[in-house]
Amino acid sequence: MEEYINVYRELMKALEERLNHYREGVKRLDEAWVGYRNAVNELKREWDSDYPLIESRVNQLKAGIEGLRRQVEEAEVKREIGLMDDESYGKLVNELNTAIEELSKMYDQAKSLLGELENGLMNHWIRSIDVSAISQEAVEKLTKNLEEARANGQISEETYARLKRDLDLLAKALQAYSLLLKGQ
Repeated sequence: MEEYINVYRELMKALEERLNHYREGVKRLDEAWVGYRNAVNELKREWDSDYPLIESRVNQLKAGIEGLRRQVEEAEVKREIGLMDDESYGKLVNELNTAIEELSKMYDQAKSLLGELENGLMNHWIRSIDVSAISQEAVEKLTKNLEEARANGQISEETYARLKRDLDLLAKALQAYSLLLKGQ
């Protein structure tokens, strides 16, 4: 009988070794997950802090383009009323159009990169949210506070729009989580 039990002891030993392998794997995944969530949240906080300045710089490019376009219009008016000859006008408009084209490429590149980064970060942020630790009431309270801050002029429309989008995404993630729990 002892031999019979020893066979199962060996089986149990092999089973424990295999299960320990997976226990350690889960532990590594948990540690990696915590590191990932912390990294995402830190980058999101930094992004939210820097975004208004970044957006302002991008808008400066747009304003520069608009300023150059106004200069083209002014040159046209000056030529039409005789304050500028055709040769000077042609040279100036050519230089302005070259500058507009270059600034437009920079603006398009900056807007594209801004959108790409925003989307990438939002995808990571949504994945990192622990919806089990958030209540629907908390999201509703944050939304109410956001609406009040907007109504009182405490935040800009751009900031409102970004925070509202974040809260809407959070609410959707919470709803999806609730549906998953109901399905269990």
